Amino acid sequence: MTRRDKLLKSMGITQWILRHPSALKGERGVNIPESAKLIIIADDGIDLNNQLLKDIFQAIKIDKTDIVCIDSEQLDMLPSPVSVPCWVCGDSRIPETKSALITSPALAKLSISSEAKRSLWKQIYQNDENFNVKTI
Repeated sequence: MTRRDKLLKSMGITQWILRHPSALKGERGVNIPESAKLIIIADDGIDLNNQLLKDIFQAIKIDKTDIVCIDSEQLDMLPSPVSVPCWVCGDSRIPETKSALITSPALAKLSISSEAKRSLWKQIYQNDENFNVKTI
């Protein structure tokens, strides 16, 4: 323990240690491209080639190349409020957003629950200005 550490401790000053010092240097920032049309926030890994996801993306007319997948930790690296529509899949944190926000259970539960699928579709339909799901 250095002299400085001893002095700070004797004054009751708690020293904090950064868990991710590289974040201050911009090395851990999350890059959201201009072409992004949807951010999926999920702590479980998301496979964009999953058939259910492919069907959802086709229904809302979004290509998987226009989707950014992040986890809760990376959510802290986004500017707030988020201006791209967000889908919180599972028990991830809810971001502050200026655009549409939809939520659903984790993909494993979503794929087997018709009620969860209905709820997701209602949310997408209610935010139809952000997705191309206009009725004919």
